[in-house]
Amino acid sequence: MIVVSDFDGTLTMEDVTTLFWDRHLPYDWRHEILPPTYSGASTPLEMMTRGYGDLPLPPEALLAEARGAVRLRPGLPALSELCRARRWPLSVISHGLTFYIEALLPAGIPIAAFVGTFVSGRWVVTLPPGVRLSPGEDFKSHIVAGLRARHPGQETVYIGDGRLDLPAAETCDRVFAVRGSPLHQLCSRALAFDTLEEVVAALELR
Repeated sequence: MIVVSDFDGTLTMEDVTTLFWDRHLPYDWRHEILPPTYSGASTPLEMMTRGYGDLPLPPEALLAEARGAVRLRPGLPALSELCRARRWPLSVISHGLTFYIEALLPAGIPIAAFVGTFVSGRWVVTLPPGVRLSPGEDFKSHIVAGLRARHPGQETVYIGDGRLDLPAAETCDRVFAVRGSPLHQLCSRALAFDTLEEVVAALELR
Protein backbone atom coordinates (compact mmCIF):
# COMPACT_ATOMS: atom_id res chain seq x y z
CA MET A 1 0.00 0.00 0.00
CA ILE A 2 1.15 3.55 -0.80
CA VAL A 3 -0.01 6.22 1.65
CA VAL A 4 0.14 9.87 0.61
CA SER A 5 -1.03 12.82 2.64
CA ASP A 6 -1.55 16.52 2.29
CA PHE A 7 0.11 18.60 5.02
CA ASP A 8 -1.70 21.87 5.82
CA GLY A 9 -5.01 21.22 7.55
CA THR A 10 -4.50 17.45 7.25
CA LEU A 11 -1.40 16.50 9.20
CA THR A 12 -1.75 19.84 10.97
CA MET A 13 -4.86 21.26 12.61
CA GLU A 14 -4.16 24.71 11.16
CA ASP A 15 -3.25 25.71 7.61
CA VAL A 16 0.19 27.28 7.86
CA THR A 17 0.02 29.41 4.72
CA THR A 18 -3.43 30.66 5.74
CA LEU A 19 -1.92 31.71 9.07
CA PHE A 20 0.84 33.68 7.34
CA TRP A 21 -1.38 35.29 4.73
CA ASP A 22 -4.13 36.24 7.18
CA ARG A 23 -1.61 37.99 9.39
CA HIS A 24 0.51 39.74 6.81
CA LEU A 25 -1.04 40.20 3.36
CA PRO A 26 -2.49 43.71 3.03
CA TYR A 27 -5.49 42.63 0.93
CA ASP A 28 -8.32 40.08 0.88
CA TRP A 29 -6.33 37.20 -0.56
CA ARG A 30 -9.31 34.83 -0.44
CA HIS A 31 -11.15 37.15 -2.83
CA GLU A 32 -8.18 37.97 -5.07
CA ILE A 33 -6.13 34.77 -5.20
CA LEU A 34 -8.44 31.81 -4.62
CA PRO A 35 -11.15 32.25 -7.32
CA PRO A 36 -8.78 32.07 -10.33
CA THR A 37 -7.05 29.06 -8.78
CA TYR A 38 -10.28 27.22 -8.10
CA SER A 39 -11.57 28.00 -11.61
CA GLY A 40 -8.36 26.69 -13.20
CA ALA A 41 -7.34 30.07 -14.59
CA SER A 42 -4.16 29.91 -12.49
CA THR A 43 -2.22 27.01 -11.05
CA PRO A 44 -1.50 26.28 -7.37
CA LEU A 45 2.13 27.23 -8.07
CA GLU A 46 1.01 30.60 -9.46
CA MET A 47 -1.26 31.06 -6.44
CA MET A 48 1.60 30.46 -4.02
CA THR A 49 3.95 32.64 -6.06
CA ARG A 50 1.48 35.53 -5.89
CA GLY A 51 0.72 35.23 -2.19
CA TYR A 52 4.25 34.68 -0.95
CA GLY A 53 5.55 37.30 -3.37
CA ASP A 54 3.58 39.85 -1.35
CA LEU A 55 4.85 38.53 2.00
CA PRO A 56 7.86 40.52 3.28
CA LEU A 57 8.86 38.40 6.29
CA PRO A 58 11.90 36.08 6.22
CA PRO A 59 11.66 32.37 7.02
CA GLU A 60 12.91 32.64 10.60
CA ALA A 61 10.17 35.12 11.51
CA LEU A 62 7.48 33.01 9.85
CA LEU A 63 8.70 29.81 11.51
CA ALA A 64 8.54 31.47 14.91
CA GLU A 65 4.89 32.28 14.24
CA ALA A 66 4.12 28.79 12.97
CA ARG A 67 5.74 27.05 15.92
CA GLY A 68 3.65 29.13 18.28
CA ALA A 69 0.32 28.56 16.53
CA VAL A 70 0.32 25.28 14.57
CA ARG A 71 -0.57 21.89 16.09
CA LEU A 72 0.03 18.49 14.54
CA ARG A 73 -3.15 16.44 14.15
CA PRO A 74 -3.41 13.70 16.78
CA GLY A 75 -2.38 10.29 15.50
CA LEU A 76 0.49 11.22 13.21
CA PRO A 77 3.03 9.09 15.13
CA ALA A 78 0.65 6.12 14.95
CA LEU A 79 0.19 6.56 11.19
CA SER A 80 3.94 6.82 10.66
CA GLU A 81 4.58 3.73 12.79
CA LEU A 82 1.90 1.67 10.99
CA CYS A 83 3.44 2.50 7.62
CA ARG A 84 6.93 1.74 8.88
CA ALA A 85 5.87 -1.58 10.41
CA ARG A 86 4.07 -2.72 7.26
CA ARG A 87 6.66 -1.27 4.89
CA TRP A 88 4.11 0.98 3.24
CA PRO A 89 5.67 4.06 1.61
CA LEU A 90 4.36 7.18 3.37
CA SER A 91 4.84 10.55 1.67
CA VAL A 92 3.66 14.09 2.18
CA ILE A 93 2.52 15.90 -0.97
CA SER A 94 1.80 19.58 -0.48
CA HIS A 95 1.22 22.87 -2.25
CA GLY A 96 2.84 24.41 0.82
CA LEU A 97 6.50 25.31 1.13
CA THR A 98 9.24 22.96 2.22
CA PHE A 99 10.83 25.44 4.65
CA TYR A 100 7.97 25.16 7.13
CA ILE A 101 6.93 21.57 6.39
CA GLU A 102 10.44 20.30 7.11
CA ALA A 103 10.50 22.33 10.33
CA LEU A 104 7.13 21.11 11.63
CA LEU A 105 6.92 17.53 10.34
CA PRO A 106 8.64 14.73 12.28
CA ALA A 107 11.85 13.64 10.59
CA GLY A 108 11.95 10.70 8.22
CA ILE A 109 8.80 11.28 6.15
CA PRO A 110 9.54 12.13 2.49
CA ILE A 111 8.14 15.45 1.29
CA ALA A 112 7.17 16.66 -2.18
CA ALA A 113 6.22 20.33 -1.95
CA PHE A 114 6.87 23.70 -3.50
CA VAL A 115 10.19 25.29 -2.62
CA GLY A 116 10.23 28.79 -1.17
CA THR A 117 13.47 30.77 -1.24
CA PHE A 118 13.77 34.18 0.40
CA VAL A 119 16.06 36.26 -1.83
CA SER A 120 16.80 39.97 -1.36
CA GLY A 121 13.74 40.47 0.81
CA ARG A 122 11.33 38.60 -1.47
CA TRP A 123 10.00 35.05 -1.67
CA VAL A 124 10.52 33.04 -4.85
CA VAL A 125 8.39 29.89 -5.18
CA THR A 126 9.36 27.03 -7.50
CA LEU A 127 8.61 23.39 -8.19
CA PRO A 128 10.80 20.83 -6.39
CA PRO A 129 14.11 20.05 -8.12
CA GLY A 130 13.65 17.59 -10.96
CA VAL A 131 9.87 18.01 -11.24
CA ARG A 132 8.55 19.08 -14.63
CA LEU A 133 4.85 19.48 -15.30
CA SER A 134 3.13 19.39 -18.66
CA PRO A 135 0.78 22.32 -19.39
CA GLY A 136 -2.31 21.88 -17.23
CA GLU A 137 -0.86 18.93 -15.31
CA ASP A 138 -1.73 18.79 -11.62
CA PHE A 139 1.31 18.78 -9.31
CA LYS A 140 -0.08 16.41 -6.69
CA SER A 141 -1.43 13.98 -9.29
CA HIS A 142 2.00 14.01 -10.97
CA ILE A 143 3.72 13.05 -7.70
CA VAL A 144 1.16 10.32 -6.96
CA ALA A 145 1.66 8.89 -10.46
CA GLY A 146 5.40 8.77 -9.86
CA LEU A 147 4.91 6.89 -6.59
CA ARG A 148 2.61 4.39 -8.28
CA ALA A 149 5.16 3.85 -11.04
CA ARG A 150 7.84 3.10 -8.43
CA HIS A 151 5.54 0.72 -6.54
CA PRO A 152 3.48 -0.99 -9.28
CA GLY A 153 0.39 -2.89 -8.28
CA GLN A 154 0.11 -1.28 -4.85
CA GLU A 155 -3.15 0.15 -3.55
CA THR A 156 -2.91 3.93 -3.09
CA VAL A 157 -4.44 5.84 -0.17
CA TYR A 158 -4.89 9.62 -0.18
CA ILE A 159 -5.41 11.68 2.98
CA GLY A 160 -6.40 15.32 2.59
CA ASP A 161 -8.75 18.18 3.29
CA GLY A 162 -8.73 20.76 0.51
CA ARG A 163 -10.43 21.49 -2.79
CA LEU A 164 -7.02 21.32 -4.48
CA ASP A 165 -6.53 17.78 -3.14
CA LEU A 166 -9.40 16.49 -5.25
CA PRO A 167 -7.58 15.80 -8.57
CA ALA A 168 -4.93 13.67 -6.88
CA ALA A 169 -7.43 12.01 -4.55
CA GLU A 170 -9.52 10.92 -7.52
CA THR A 171 -6.55 8.97 -8.90
CA CYS A 172 -6.24 6.94 -5.68
CA ASP A 173 -7.96 3.74 -4.59
CA ARG A 174 -9.02 4.98 -1.15
CA VAL A 175 -9.57 8.51 0.13
CA PHE A 176 -9.71 9.86 3.67
CA ALA A 177 -10.86 13.46 4.17
CA VAL A 178 -10.93 15.68 7.24
CA ARG A 179 -14.55 15.74 8.40
CA GLY A 180 -16.48 18.71 7.01
CA SER A 181 -13.58 19.83 4.78
CA PRO A 182 -13.94 20.81 1.12
CA LEU A 183 -12.45 17.46 0.09
CA HIS A 184 -15.00 15.64 2.25
CA GLN A 185 -17.80 17.60 0.58
CA LEU A 186 -16.47 17.16 -2.97
CA CYS A 187 -15.39 13.51 -2.88
CA SER A 188 -18.41 11.32 -2.20
CA ARG A 189 -16.36 8.17 -1.56
CA ALA A 190 -14.04 9.78 0.98
CA LEU A 191 -14.10 8.40 4.51
CA ALA A 192 -14.28 11.23 7.03
CA PHE A 193 -11.96 11.52 10.02
CA ASP A 194 -11.13 13.94 12.82
CA THR A 195 -7.95 12.33 14.11
CA LEU A 196 -5.36 10.25 12.31
CA GLU A 197 -6.00 7.44 14.76
CA GLU A 198 -9.25 6.90 12.83
CA VAL A 199 -7.30 6.55 9.60
CA VAL A 200 -4.91 4.11 11.27
CA ALA A 201 -7.82 2.03 12.57
CA ALA A 202 -9.34 1.82 9.09
CA LEU A 203 -6.04 0.91 7.45
CA GLU A 204 -5.34 -1.79 10.04
CA LEU A 205 -8.51 -3.58 8.89
CA ARG A 206 -7.07 -4.01 5.39
